[in-house]
Amino acid sequence: MAVAYVESICGYPYMQKERIAQEFDISPSTVRNRLHEIEEKEHDRYGDYAVIRDGKILLINMLVFLDYMTYRRRLLDKNARKYVPEFSPEKVARMVGWSNRTILEEDMSQ
Repeated sequence: MAVAYVESICGYPYMQKERIAQEFDISPSTVRNRLHEIEEKEHDRYGDYAVIRDGKILLINMLVFLDYMTYRRRLLDKNARKYVPEFSPEKVARMVGWSNRTILEEDMSQ
């Protein structure tokens, strides 16, 4: 008899500015500037759930932040931005090692 299970590897989908600065070893002002760029210029690319604001709570979607940091220079250049691939959270999640996979194990006791 075979046994199947799902292995999940994931991280925190949303982080605070301070945590992002710490994780990427960048200054909080750099995070603040990138956040402003994401909210002001890239809303159409990333949608409503890129940044969550509620009172004093501010959370940034890590997949959005990683994608923006990867393609930032091209996104800011009006000629190069047309060559930036469409945002794919699934692709970014795979690249950072977040995944779900089904594992099938054969019963070796027989």
